[in-house]
Amino acid sequence: MADQPIRYGIIGAGVIANYMARVFTEGRGSTAVAISDVNAEAAAKLAVAAGGVKKIYADYHQLLADPEVDAVYIATPPFLHKPMTIDALRAGKHVLCEKPFMLNQAEVREVSAVQKTVPQLKVLCASSRYHDAGIALKARAMVAQRELGELYHVSYTQVTGAPKPGTTLPPWRNNPAKNGGGMTYDWGPYDLDWLSWVLGDLFRPRVVFGTLGNYFPLTAERVPPCLDVDGHYCAQIICESGLTILWERRAAEHGPARHTIELRGKKGGLDTYFMPMPEKPGLQHYAYVGTDELKTTVLPDAPPNWDDAIVHPIRELTAAIRENRAPSNTLEDNVRIHGVIDALLTSAKTQQAVKVVT
Repeated sequence: MADQPIRYGIIGAGVIANYMARVFTEGRGSTAVAISDVNAEAAAKLAVAAGGVKKIYADYHQLLADPEVDAVYIATPPFLHKPMTIDALRAGKHVLCEKPFMLNQAEVREVSAVQKTVPQLKVLCASSRYHDAGIALKARAMVAQRELGELYHVSYTQVTGAPKPGTTLPPWRNNPAKNGGGMTYDWGPYDLDWLSWVLGDLFRPRVVFGTLGNYFPLTAERVPPCLDVDGHYCAQIICESGLTILWERRAAEHGPARHTIELRGKKGGLDTYFMPMPEKPGLQHYAYVGTDELKTTVLPDAPPNWDDAIVHPIRELTAAIRENRAPSNTLEDNVRIHGVIDALLTSAKTQQAVKVVT
């Protein structure tokens, strides 16, 4: 298999699958051979975008039974992720599942139990680790090599604008039973996965205290489409080492978009970013020289390309299969990530700090 392309079946032909389609035509070892969607027109459109796929199935079980499919990319609404992932593993297929990986930590554990019966199969969640981008790699290396000293505080804040007038989303996006939540499930897995990768062993969440808030109308013309799910969250995460993480996202508010990630250690500080919309250029390193002079150094960086970041999970799963190694985003990572999300939801309801289940 090392010399052959990994043959993918795509389950779900919505917006994100069409965004991902180009990865199957770039000649880097991943090819699409089958598509499944209950919407025949959508499946046919994706088949063209993914390189002229010939096999289209209305029932995803038919795709899973296809012996020419080595791996599946699941791009369906979140409430379908668990049954489809488990069915794929039982059918002998490697799996890349879109985020949010599951609806809660218990579902991740169910998938993990099944994967342990077929340990040769790889399971990966669409993640945001930016392995090809210098910014995340440099930040990760500086933390691992303790260039900042003992890390004690991380702040992760992002504010985005309101939806454009006329924006519509499918009904399941506004149904917590099908979507899990709003911004917590849309962007939260990306945020937490990035933090998990950059912080390494320091990302061992123990307690979460947080709040959630719903989307709200800005004007009569700019009413966000999701009114029953959260549109902003703010959480304090305390890790086993004592590291404190302030994790916050807000959308559809009266104010400018902004984004900064701050890492502070006893020897220095670092400002960086997750998405290519920084408030400051490059990586900013801070350290006091002597007793009163704060030295600021702009470090060379390679900003992440968002288009490449989106399709990177397919490349990563393909590489993990070919190299017979664990993918960079593991089931253990997702147990931890969904443990934090579960704790945030409970904390927001009870207004109490909640212990993260590990």
